Amino acid sequence: MKIAYISLGCPKNEIDLEIILGRLGGHIDIVDDPRSAQGTIINTCAFIASAREESIQTILELISLKEKNPAYKILVTGCLPQRYHNLLEKEIPQVNAFFDTLEPIRTADDIGTLLQVSVADPISRRRITPKHYAYLRIADGCDNRCSYCAIPIIKGPYRSRAFADILDEAWSLVDSGARELILVAQDTTGYGNDLTPRRSLSELLLTLQEIDRLRWIRLMYTHPARWDDQLIDIVAHATKIVKYVDVPVQHASDRILESMHRRVTQDDIRSLIRKLRDRIPGIRLRSSLIVGYPGETRKEYRQLVDFVREVEFDRLGVFTYSHEEDTSAHALSDIVSHKTKIARQENLLAIQAEISYHKNRQLVGKTVEAVVDEIDKENKTSIARTPWDAPEIDNTVLIPAIYRVGEFLTVEITKADTFDLWGKVVSIAAEGDCSRQEKNLL
Repeated sequence: MKIAYISLGCPKNEIDLEIILGRLGGHIDIVDDPRSAQGTIINTCAFIASAREESIQTILELISLKEKNPAYKILVTGCLPQRYHNLLEKEIPQVNAFFDTLEPIRTADDIGTLLQVSVADPISRRRITPKHYAYLRIADGCDNRCSYCAIPIIKGPYRSRAFADILDEAWSLVDSGARELILVAQDTTGYGNDLTPRRSLSELLLTLQEIDRLRWIRLMYTHPARWDDQLIDIVAHATKIVKYVDVPVQHASDRILESMHRRVTQDDIRSLIRKLRDRIPGIRLRSSLIVGYPGETRKEYRQLVDFVREVEFDRLGVFTYSHEEDTSAHALSDIVSHKTKIARQENLLAIQAEISYHKNRQLVGKTVEAVVDEIDKENKTSIARTPWDAPEIDNTVLIPAIYRVGEFLTVEITKADTFDLWGKVVSIAAEGDCSRQEKNLL
């Protein structure tokens, strides 16, 4: 049976889809194009309104295929049915099944039953990322209860994975070719607080650091209230942890930060950023901001603008506030108009573009490490990333020659613009050490 897949939303969603596809194993033929398949698994996002709209639009596009072929299977997984299962079944009856379980293994088993195919055991992820990098989920759910966020409603409370299970998966991913592990959770810095005995992100990072053939460890989705001196020191000194930190701060007004339930003040954020930059040489900071939160005044928005100019984040995402039902912020009045939200977003992004251009220009003439993510054969160009760039969301390095995907290169930067660098290769890195199995034999 030929089944296509569509992955929407965050890397955590992508992991769920990889588990589902791996569980279905060799009993289905995975194809890229839904038009050449007998059905499609759509892994959806429902975090904010725009994500829900994208998910619904994708489902409607597949329904047009089903109208031509009534036997076509539309299978919807992920956050959308987890949040709106009953409503979706009523409003979109053309979908064969909505799967609302939080456990991707159970979802795969249910899909197998519907498609009348067996499932694989033991379970392995069928990676949809390039072979050389993989997302490693260390926890799921969230207890932070930020006022604007629906994640705890969809995913439930914070649940750290067992330490040993994470390490086993990390070794398996590296043995399958991953040279970069990207740690994800709703809040990676909360890892281990709910385990008995208690564990910590610092302990986990130090253990992952020892994996042979692993070159880069990337830390995403950290909470500014949870950083401590030990974690800063580990990121500073562990050689495989890239000097890149994703720390969403969301705003710079103390009143709004308090209303958001972020547990930090503007001074706390400044202090953390100063510590990170003082104690981690070469650190690059990624953050995200929300504009248009209920009651955000012009003065508070100006505070945010001044903060962005002062701090000069290396990478920055700016999002408009989404009024999510069942969140505590949904009860707030004084809603900022859509037009104002967009204007504020565009203004901040323009400011960040200037900052990014200036920072990129400073790299011209310098050498950086980079990994090749993809090849543009038509233009004979390798598209790579530095350690300071996460896949798909950050900057790229364009190299006018063909190198192997997954190859680590030393590149001299010859040109720069706002979000791209150009460079020529100085050297190619050697492959790493032995696998876990090989190491156990030594």
